[in-house]
Amino acid sequence: MKGRLYFTNGAIQHIYQQTVGGFLIFYSVRDCLVFFTMIATAARRYHIRILGICLMVDHVHVLVEAGNKQEMDRFVCLYTSWFANTYNKWYGLKGSLFKANYGAASKVDDKKQRSAIAYLYNNPVERLICKRAEQYPWNFLAYANSRFPFVSPARLDKARAPMRRAVDEVKCSRKDERPLNYAQLKRMTAPLTQLERKQLYDVIISAYNCVDYPDLFYRFGNYSDLIMAINTTTGSEYAIPEEFVGRSDRIYSQMTEFLLESRRIQSTDDLLRMPETERRELLDPLGLRTGASRRQLEKYLRLRPGESRGIERAGAAGG
Repeated sequence: MKGRLYFTNGAIQHIYQQTVGGFLIFYSVRDCLVFFTMIATAARRYHIRILGICLMVDHVHVLVEAGNKQEMDRFVCLYTSWFANTYNKWYGLKGSLFKANYGAASKVDDKKQRSAIAYLYNNPVERLICKRAEQYPWNFLAYANSRFPFVSPARLDKARAPMRRAVDEVKCSRKDERPLNYAQLKRMTAPLTQLERKQLYDVIISAYNCVDYPDLFYRFGNYSDLIMAINTTTGSEYAIPEEFVGRSDRIYSQMTEFLLESRRIQSTDDLLRMPETERRELLDPLGLRTGASRRQLEKYLRLRPGESRGIERAGAAGG
C-alpha cells in the first residue's frame, strides 16, 4: 500500500484512507477499538509519531511524522492489512476494506500543520455528529486531558472481579505489543455492566494511546488553547479531496438504532454477517424510517449502486 502524493522529509503527513466502494467500516465500538489498538501498535513498531487520528464511519484521517516514505508505507500497510484480515475473519467477509492507495499530503510550515490538525479533529463536527470536536470519542481529542473523559473513573480497588481481570488482560496485551481482537473484546466485556464496559473502553484507549499530545500543546499553548483553536476554525485540506454523501453522518447511527429497536438485528455483527439478499430487504424499511438517500442506504448496507437500483427496478416492475 502506497501513498499517492509527494512525501516531504521533516513534514507532517496527512494520511487519508477511503473504504472500497465507499462502504461503512466502523459500525461499533468494537470496530473502533480493534482498529485503534492496531494502528497504535503499528506506530510504535515503526517509530511513527502520531499527532492525530480520526475514525469516521467510512474513512480514516491520520497525521504522522515519519522518517521517510518507505517507513510510512510500511506503517500504513501493517495496520491496514492487520485490520482487514481481522475484520473479515470476524464478519465472514472477503477482500480489501480500504482502497489500495492512500492519500497523503505533506504539511511543511507551521500554519499548514495547525490547519491540518484543526481539519482532522473537526471532521465529526463538519459531519454534524457533534457540536464540539472534543465531544467525539473517535478523534481521541478528549483523552489529551483525561483518561476517563466520557465516564466516571474506574476504581479498580473496588471493582468486581470480571472488571479487574479485563483490565489486567488489556495491560498484558499492551505490554506485549499485541493489539486487541474481536473475540477477546467480546469475551472481556460479556460479564461487565454497561458502566464497566464504558470504563474498560477508556482503559483500552488510554493504555494504547499513541497520540503525541505534548506536541499538540506546544503548537497551540496548552489544552484549553488547543480546544479553543480547533473549535474556532475548521482548518482546510485542498490536497486530499473528500467525498461526502448527505449533510450528516448521524443518519447511519439512526439506521442502526432502528434495526435494533425493531429487532431485525441483535447487534451490528448480525448486519454484517447477513447474506446480501437479506441486506437488500432492509433497503425499503430503512429508507422509509430514516429518510436516508439511496446512496446512504447502499453505503450502510454494503450494496453496490447498480445492485440496489436493479432491485428497485425489479420491485417496480413486479408491482
